[in-house]
Amino acid sequence: MNIKWTHERSLLLSRVLTWAMFLLACAVLFLIPMITEWYDAVSGKPPVRTVLTVCLYISDIFAILAIWELNILLRNISKQELFTEKNTRCVRIISWCCFGVAAVCAALTFWRLLALMIAIVAAFVGLILRVVKNMLAAATEMREENDYTI
Repeated sequence: MNIKWTHERSLLLSRVLTWAMFLLACAVLFLIPMITEWYDAVSGKPPVRTVLTVCLYISDIFAILAIWELNILLRNISKQELFTEKNTRCVRIISWCCFGVAAVCAALTFWRLLALMIAIVAAFVGLILRVVKNMLAAATEMREENDYTI
């Protein structure tokens, strides 16, 4: 059985995984109270349930928005709409969601130092996406200029 991995199959896998992550992020909204209660029980440190609950809810909302925008981006790619302003907007929103999570985790650092690592990773991913967004915006502009050139 030799299954050839194609661009279409890769795109389908990305879309399926994106929807799975979207459903997981939505389910987490209902599980956050149990997660924070469990964390306080096993951490062996002073309780931070309220602060952690608020931070997780805010971060999960950012995650849901980012995943939604990723789904739009993948849908556009499947329609062969690559270098467009819509895609640039999607990547921009996803990057700002990463920076939002970084800010929330940076605030959580006052209670738990481990949150600093998550904040740094989220900020780094946001930075990489900003660079990709800038490249996509430049490519979109070049494509538009080429479309108007005779």
